[in-house]
Amino acid sequence: MVSQRPGPDSPPPQRSGDASTQAYHLLVILAVDIGNSAVKAALVEEGRILGSGRLETATAVGDDLLDGLRVLAGAHAEAPSGIISVSVVDRWTERLELAAERLDLPLTVVAASHIPISTTLVRPDTTGPDRLLAAWAAASLHGVPVIVVDLGTATTVDVVDADGFFQGGAIMPGLALSATALTDGTARLPRVALQLPADAIGSDTTGAMQSGIVIGHIGAVRELARRMHDRIAPTAPSGARTRVVVTGGHSSAAWAHTAWRTPAGPSLPAIADTLDPDLVLRGLAMLAEHMAARPSPGAH
Repeated sequence: MVSQRPGPDSPPPQRSGDASTQAYHLLVILAVDIGNSAVKAALVEEGRILGSGRLETATAVGDDLLDGLRVLAGAHAEAPSGIISVSVVDRWTERLELAAERLDLPLTVVAASHIPISTTLVRPDTTGPDRLLAAWAAASLHGVPVIVVDLGTATTVDVVDADGFFQGGAIMPGLALSATALTDGTARLPRVALQLPADAIGSDTTGAMQSGIVIGHIGAVRELARRMHDRIAPTAPSGARTRVVVTGGHSSAAWAHTAWRTPAGPSLPAIADTLDPDLVLRGLAMLAEHMAARPSPGAH
């Protein structure tokens, strides 16, 4: 697991799938976000990220996860009291379970039912817990109404209205997936670096592809965010402003601030109010704190 940087309780002792609660005080936890392309982990103390790392799942093996978590766990004087994770990849969930056993740490794998956010969905259990967690964290940290853009393998654009209800959202292919599909589905188009071109008018094939993939993606997110804002604005209090929070792996790219926080022209204001690459990891830490604060069965 590649160390990224030093940073700026846990749930009850349970194994994945066990929703029982027993309150106990935790100071330090390991938060693990398992996505389709990467496993991101952080050592968190009372909401502060002390250190973090990222593991690319395409090339990693189970022992890499164990080794990375062991390094993170040993990077602070206080040992972690548990692990909390949100996952969309079953085989890596299983590897995390094995790593937790080797580290002798209690593990909670978050389900949709763990996340304290109300929804307007008919079947909230069919929505990924990663989306619900990001929405809850964004609403808690940045206020409502809020639109959450998660730039991962897939890009999701989700809405929490002014009353704190998760309304749902949109899912589309992410930047890397779009680039791969364009190259693999054509005979002569090359692989290109994912970066923001200086001009929307590409003067060669690479520039044209970067314009279509990156600027086109920004335009799609802008259109979704605009329509979602128009949908929820009538129910918001007078003067309430819909915030847009951008997170996910591509939100930490060198060009992300220019892409999402800088106006693109007189009629194209900046899309995002905030770039928060660690939103899900911070949300996991907050959720662990929330779950630990629940009274244990029979408590008065």
